[in-house]
Amino acid sequence: MSRIAEWLKKAENLARGHSKHADQVLDRAEQYAKERTGHKYDEQISKGADAVQQRYGGGGAEQQADQQAGGQQPSQQEQPSQQERERRTPPQG
Repeated sequence: MSRIAEWLKKAENLARGHSKHADQVLDRAEQYAKERTGHKYDEQISKGADAVQQRYGGGGAEQQADQQAGGQQPSQQEQPSQQERERRTPPQG
């Protein structure tokens, strides 16, 4: 296994162990990328961030907790909407 592959595996394992924090970091990175591209590629950036979150099992933990508290069963296919992701993104500055 190459050194880069080892680092990626370690990063993935770390994200799985700390998915809430990894979600926050990914959300900030996503917002930064959108701002830097002038919001021209927002859809593609969001798709990429969603794919990363699916890889380590993040992105749905808060939504699933809300659904369980409301008595609803969480769905594996549900992903946070763009509005929900923007709402969760901490302000920068």
